[in-house]
Amino acid sequence: MRTILVVDDETPILESLDMFLGEKGYRVITAATGADGEMKFRQHHPEVVMLDIRLPDKNGLDILKEILAAPNPPKVIMMTAFQDMETTIEAMKSGAYEYLNKPLDAGEIERTVDRAFRMSCLNGHSEIPEDVPPPTGVIIGKSPQMCEIFKTIGMLCRNQATVLIQGETGTGKELVARTIHQNSFFSDEPMITMDCSAIVETLLESELFGHSRGAFTGAVETKPGKIELAGRGTLFLDEVSELPIGLQSKFLGFLERKEYMRVGGHRIHKSRCRIISATNQDMAELVRRGRFREDLYYRLKVVSIFVPPLRDRIGDIPDLARHFLQKAARDHCTEARQFEDGVIDLLCAQPWIGNVRQLQNVIMAASLQSRGRRVLLEYIERELAAGPGRVLSGAIDFSLESSEQVHILKTLKHTQWHRSRAAELLGISLPTLRSKIQKYGLQPPKPYTMPMNDI
Repeated sequence: MRTILVVDDETPILESLDMFLGEKGYRVITAATGADGEMKFRQHHPEVVMLDIRLPDKNGLDILKEILAAPNPPKVIMMTAFQDMETTIEAMKSGAYEYLNKPLDAGEIERTVDRAFRMSCLNGHSEIPEDVPPPTGVIIGKSPQMCEIFKTIGMLCRNQATVLIQGETGTGKELVARTIHQNSFFSDEPMITMDCSAIVETLLESELFGHSRGAFTGAVETKPGKIELAGRGTLFLDEVSELPIGLQSKFLGFLERKEYMRVGGHRIHKSRCRIISATNQDMAELVRRGRFREDLYYRLKVVSIFVPPLRDRIGDIPDLARHFLQKAARDHCTEARQFEDGVIDLLCAQPWIGNVRQLQNVIMAASLQSRGRRVLLEYIERELAAGPGRVLSGAIDFSLESSEQVHILKTLKHTQWHRSRAAELLGISLPTLRSKIQKYGLQPPKPYTMPMNDI
């Protein structure tokens, strides 16, 4: 039978919890002092302890630390009638599972105790081992689409061919680029990343090719560009579709001759770096609409890789979820090593508008909430409900973020997703608009028809 130890110096509370929890099917053991509580803990080895902070003979926080130092420690729920910030922080910092304020609420007690027992009941066969280091820089997936990507990466590692990676936001395009670089003959050379959507248009050329001293106001010294910094390694151009038309012709010339000049410079420099570019846009459509040079498009896509959205490789979700759970343990020192029954099924049933990045964020957040070795189903549900664009049924979201999201989407629809014009109407820079589009997970309608004058 599941055993709970209740330690409190107030007789009415002991009697009430004994009766209430007993009716719920738990075996309840009570103690009115800290010393008695410690003795009964050693005798009965309860899975859950409900512990008052202020006891007549001992401080509950000291008892908490002693209990948690025991082998296979229980989940400890602290109780207090004296709420203060310092004590709450200290209790949670010391490893308390939960912190309840008096007067106690029956519903809250039932839910908290239930979660504590569910957190304690692990199925060892599906637990992630602690002594196995998680893989880093590895693309997770066994689906046919991912296997094709792995084969293409393998072939690319033997040459310096230019690569275009296409796919929705959050699918892992940069990870594919890094994997190509790390497995190439030039992996000891640098991989330099440049986000074309995050740099002011007037500075893009300088960032790419570098500039000479005095080339423009503020150019107080000569600065090498991303191409030069990449050396014989890899230059990864993220959101390459955002290159301005004027710069596209210069970049095309560089790809054809592997030569360039710094802005304001007169000496020709040569480069042997590989160019890998990525975009979440339909490049063929951009070419058709005159937004992107056709000759540059074909130069960039000597080899083309399409990274599928997560909804098209549902079979990879269990492995991805376990990988991110292990990553959370390593990066954030979380205890969770297992998902509660039903979590994987729920994850596989989601649309994942934000793709792998969204899945990772959900797992990370739920792991931090778990405060134990198991990620409960309700923690995943909570994170999914709080995702971009989600408002719980029957509720109205009056938050400033929600209003901003609605206004940005309305403006984008008004400009037919002409981002530059939308940014101008909103009174913000294009990089800021792109950041907010990514933050809120906004997507153009399908099929996306771009206006002819969207330049």
